[in-house]
Amino acid sequence: MKYLIILFVLTISVNNLFGQNQGNIWYFGNHAGLDFSTGAPVSISDGETYNESIQNHSEGTSVIADSSGNLLFYTNGEEIWNRNHQVMPNGDNLLGHLSSTQTLIVPMPQNTNLFYVFTTDAFYQSELRNGLRYSVVDICQDNGSGDVLLNEKNILLIDTVAEKLTAVRHSNGIDYWVITHKYNSDAFYSYLLTSVGISDTVITHVGSVHKDYCSATTSPVKAALGQLKASPDGSKIVCVNGQGCNNISELFDFDNSTGIISNMLNLYTDNIAVGLYGATFSPDNSKIYISSFINNYKIYQYDLSSSVPSTIVNSKTVVANHAGGPWYMGMQLAPDGKIYIAIRNQSSIAVINNPNLAGTSCNIIEAAISLNGSFCSLGLPNFIDNFDYSNTSSDCVTGINDEKKLMGIHIFPNPMSETSIIQFDNSNNTPHTILIFNSYGEIVQTFSNVTDNQVTLDKHNMPNGLYLIQLKTEEEVSTTFKLIIK
Repeated sequence: MKYLIILFVLTISVNNLFGQNQGNIWYFGNHAGLDFSTGAPVSISDGETYNESIQNHSEGTSVIADSSGNLLFYTNGEEIWNRNHQVMPNGDNLLGHLSSTQTLIVPMPQNTNLFYVFTTDAFYQSELRNGLRYSVVDICQDNGSGDVLLNEKNILLIDTVAEKLTAVRHSNGIDYWVITHKYNSDAFYSYLLTSVGISDTVITHVGSVHKDYCSATTSPVKAALGQLKASPDGSKIVCVNGQGCNNISELFDFDNSTGIISNMLNLYTDNIAVGLYGATFSPDNSKIYISSFINNYKIYQYDLSSSVPSTIVNSKTVVANHAGGPWYMGMQLAPDGKIYIAIRNQSSIAVINNPNLAGTSCNIIEAAISLNGSFCSLGLPNFIDNFDYSNTSSDCVTGINDEKKLMGIHIFPNPMSETSIIQFDNSNNTPHTILIFNSYGEIVQTFSNVTDNQVTLDKHNMPNGLYLIQLKTEEEVSTTFKLIIK
């Protein structure tokens, strides 16, 4: 019972650290950025997102802060920069593309120092050939500035996907579904990210085939453009396709218990060939906003509150119209409850101030925030849309599952596959007892009368999952440390 209490207190202590500040820092476009730390966004320009060969890019970026809002790292799909705006060790040559619509950073569940960086290739130059891949960042390496793990870099999940990525918290409140769409297919892929990595893949065939039906005049993969977004409550996703003759703008139900996508509703029923790019939900899940470019230059709002398909489709309202350009592009719900809109090659950013309100009452403001000489590209950073992040503080000295020395204890490798070494300061050869607990608080291994400064932990019959390690002497009991077996 004593150990169950320790585990319970530890869990409560960690949960109390969780915040909603992980999306406070944004980097995008040509050295553009926003800082939401004080509530209202402030323009910042210290980021490295830019590429000289493609005007004002990076397009699809992703950023992650800790639960206090301190920047950890960011990416454009090709490089990963640390909090000091330097490329991380092993953080270059990612096989995503800076011109892809979406990349995404997701914290590894039940782990405070590991992050999955998901990348998609782009139609531009590479024509989707590198597919969906992930790389793992250990933020506690390189003196707490982060390092990409060489043996977990550019791991291929599926080839030839559209430029689409979103994530939804699993119904268990711990794990995540990472969702993409196969190109030249009607298949959505939902990947389950758990404490042991990608543990399941759910494939759903629903909705339109993503391809360019007028490929005789355009690149056959240009229709891979466009955002995939989840509603903040995780119950729905919206998917739009970019440039081509097939105007895909579809709403689906999402089951965050099974990863299954169902009940497609076609939102865009006009016969005008346009480019659809941006998509996002209002904070209260009642509205969808979709942006268009090429022949259209508008932002549409759909009201979902009736739950009646025909009523939803007929609720389409134009809430902004540029009448010839420039282009409305990526949209992103922010921590302040507003939706921000990238306008291509502009030195300011637009905002939907009241996205829960119907029609033009949503109050879209053009040029709402100056970027102080920096420029938008096509996209904005991609986040888990309800900002339900499980990572906490980036303090690798006091974190509960750091791989570095914590109170004299060093556990490596962590996560463990077959064996790990538990190393600790024992210069006086004091007898130690080392206890290994499973997630139920049960002791599964014991090392008694250890007078050396390390032991080797063998997996034996322990299944994959979360374990807690505690050291004891006659005088004291250590903090409990987390070990992942995968």
